[in-house]
Amino acid sequence: MPTPVKMPRLGESVAEGTVGSWLKSEGDWVEKDESLAEIITDKINAELPSPVAGRLERILVQPDQTVSVGTDIALIEENADVSAAPPAEPAPGPDAAPVEDTRQAATPVMEEKKASTSTSSGNGASAPQREEEERQRISPLARRLAREHDVDLSKVAGTGTGGRVRKEDILAYVEQRQAAPVSATTATTTQYAQPAREVPQPAAAPVGARFVAPVPEPVATQAAPAAAPGEDVEVVTPSRMRLAIAEHMVRSKRTAPHATTVVEVDMTNIAKWLEKNKEDFKRREGYGISYVPFVMKAVCEGIRKFPIINSSWTEDNKILIKKRINLGIAVATDVGLLVPTIYDSDQYTLAGLAKQIAAVAQRARTNKLTIQDMQNSTFVVNNPGTFGTIISVPIINQPNAGILSMDAVVKRPVVIEEDAIAVRSMMFLCLSFDHRILDGAGAGGFLQAVRTKLQNYGREIDVY
Repeated sequence: MPTPVKMPRLGESVAEGTVGSWLKSEGDWVEKDESLAEIITDKINAELPSPVAGRLERILVQPDQTVSVGTDIALIEENADVSAAPPAEPAPGPDAAPVEDTRQAATPVMEEKKASTSTSSGNGASAPQREEEERQRISPLARRLAREHDVDLSKVAGTGTGGRVRKEDILAYVEQRQAAPVSATTATTTQYAQPAREVPQPAAAPVGARFVAPVPEPVATQAAPAAAPGEDVEVVTPSRMRLAIAEHMVRSKRTAPHATTVVEVDMTNIAKWLEKNKEDFKRREGYGISYVPFVMKAVCEGIRKFPIINSSWTEDNKILIKKRINLGIAVATDVGLLVPTIYDSDQYTLAGLAKQIAAVAQRARTNKLTIQDMQNSTFVVNNPGTFGTIISVPIINQPNAGILSMDAVVKRPVVIEEDAIAVRSMMFLCLSFDHRILDGAGAGGFLQAVRTKLQNYGREIDVY
């Protein structure tokens, strides 16, 4: 019986995906974990590996077709006679398979190199001929990016096998072009020349919320395209990621009744430890440590005491309390905000969390996040304090029950024991939570547990 290949979940809030292209044709042999298709998402573009070794019997979803997550997109007939097939290469990362169980989802790595090497076949063509064909190949993801950024592909040097143009080449070319003095005029002209994209309509408001009439939002959205480009007006077409973020933010506000509570935390002991040890820590470990792992560790402590915060509200009006603590960490990149996941965050030491944070942030900023990186977060920690903010009110990352913002650590005079006044390093923590799931008492108790953990660190801290 053929094994179905399913459309993977491309992110926590994504319900559908688009097949960018097929890297194999019907009848081709494919190895387990070999790149089978390129999947397009609003936040990452990734290659989908084959779940089994066998013959690609049938392609069910054509390129540029969008289907729901979990839809069968191809059928692979497994063959016991694997000796006739070329040996498989190890997968570039964790074992990859189509996403059926979101808790055990294994995912492809966002790199084009594997795809270019996996397309070779025993067709008898000479080596120069194969190299010439490979040189002419352009990754469909690269082609899409080229169209979006109006890039002449003949001017882009490919770094893939045989000179194949990859998405990294397009992104590097666009970055170099933007650095040039003439880039502003060229980019503006290009944007005006492109046809306006259809912006997806936000999801309908839930039953019972019809009294919320967001009249100013549609007016503002419709007014912008009506303005003609000129000396005083520049019309910008949002990127796919910007549109995805916009849709997610609007949907979150309409789905969950947001409530917010704030506490102030004395971070003096942690601040002094970081000032004394962070440089030595970075030299010794090769990655930095900041306030973020301390807050994430404290959040894990708070979730253990108040597990209801680690949950989500379902469409059939149930509450799902997640047993695993998978913290999402908001990462600002040049193209938009991403929220990769650190799985089982409560299992790491402070040093281990710092390492994981550095790793996912690096992957996010170099466009190398995997599908699994963007899945299964159960709670999110946001750090706008790195930009100097004092108090920030975040929007919940659906379908989570809450999100915590940590703001800047600032020295100021405060009243301490026996009414003495001292200069302390203080920070505000702001929790936005879904009022369907918990009330102020539960949210306040969670924040109190987080604050207690942070303030209980002494002068000497064991991060291991």
